[in-house]
Amino acid sequence: MFISKVDTLLESIRKLTRRGAYQNVKNILEKLHAADVAYLFRYLNEGEQHKVFGLIADSEMASEILSQVDSPTSARILTRLEREQAAEILHGMDPDDKVSILEDIAEEVRDDILAHLSESDAESIEEMFQYPEDSAGRIMNTNYFALQEDVTVSDAISELQKKGADATEMVFYVYVVDSRNHLIGVCSLRQLLLVPPSHTVMSVMAHDVVSVSAETDQEDVARLVEKYDFLAVPVTDDENKLLGIVTVDDVIDIIRHEATEDILKMVGTGDEYLNRSVFRRARMRMPWMLAAFVGEIIGIQFLNMYNVTLEKIVALALFLPIIIAMGGNIGATSMTIVVRGLATGRIAVKELRVVILKELYVASILGVLYGLMLAALAYFQFGDVNYLGFVVGLSMLISMLMAAAIGTLMPILLHLLKIDPAVATGPFVTSTVDSLGILIYMALATAILM
Repeated sequence: MFISKVDTLLESIRKLTRRGAYQNVKNILEKLHAADVAYLFRYLNEGEQHKVFGLIADSEMASEILSQVDSPTSARILTRLEREQAAEILHGMDPDDKVSILEDIAEEVRDDILAHLSESDAESIEEMFQYPEDSAGRIMNTNYFALQEDVTVSDAISELQKKGADATEMVFYVYVVDSRNHLIGVCSLRQLLLVPPSHTVMSVMAHDVVSVSAETDQEDVARLVEKYDFLAVPVTDDENKLLGIVTVDDVIDIIRHEATEDILKMVGTGDEYLNRSVFRRARMRMPWMLAAFVGEIIGIQFLNMYNVTLEKIVALALFLPIIIAMGGNIGATSMTIVVRGLATGRIAVKELRVVILKELYVASILGVLYGLMLAALAYFQFGDVNYLGFVVGLSMLISMLMAAAIGTLMPILLHLLKIDPAVATGPFVTSTVDSLGILIYMALATAILM
């Protein structure tokens, strides 16, 4: 139902835009939620995006839309606007959204936009840019709600009401600080509503606050939120001063971004791949395809080494594709499990031995099962030709064990070397498994059948 609604809206907006019926497009946009407009932008080309965005008169609506569109698209739209208009739209965003978008804007354009922002806004953004990329400091929201330890519950609720409905949407917890803004406790809004108004927030707060530093990697923050089911995590400096909070909506974005990034890296591309031209896409994939190409060339040389065996027993060639394919599938599965496990923290370094053994056990069970099936097929199709069935069955088992070992060990080795396993595992694992699978198969055939 939703997909059909999106298709209808897209078709209507495109037709009306081509006809120049911009008022009709504005009427449609005004009836939509900002999230729905942001979703539509995924399917509009750059020219259409710019035209449609230009029809949004409400700067608050424009801010919300750009906050929900992917950062490269938001940056592209902002770059084409007048600097004053761009600054006005940025002003209505949360600090973390501002930084996320400005990261993708050319430095000279970014400086122009910052010059049109208020001094406090510009300073806050510049300060967040000082933190490492993909750190908690870059994604934290500095619009948090903090109170002094001696404030009463009644005064706390009054302060919260003064913030207004829009501000309180971001208030998941009330953070308690001392006179130097050092974080000393936290309490939920529910706790404030269930205790007598005369109590101080210090009397109801939790003292064991889980926080992160501004330099903490965003993936570690996401794991923390997932582990404790937090709605927000406070960010502090070395002296435990409260700097901001990372909210659950940002964590969801992190998880989606990191998962997409890992998947794209595993096939030899990156997160920026989707926003590149066809030529740039081909150029980005070329080195990784070259690695796979070289690996398969090595496999051809292994075949050539045993061409005499193939000439004498032509039936061997018939079983080569399935042995290579099954090994490749096992290797790719093991690799994916380990890469995602390391990325999400579900696989710890101390558990690597257990992970390797489990994958080898799985591969041995599947290898025996499919090896017997392939041996039976060889026997029924060709008869007992010099133990052909035994050779193909044993080759299937060894190939799958070898593939599981490589698919498991290669990402682990890269992880221990402080290299992102997702970057280099895909093409290398597949080409290595194929080449070694050919070598194992032909070596066994030559040793047993010749």
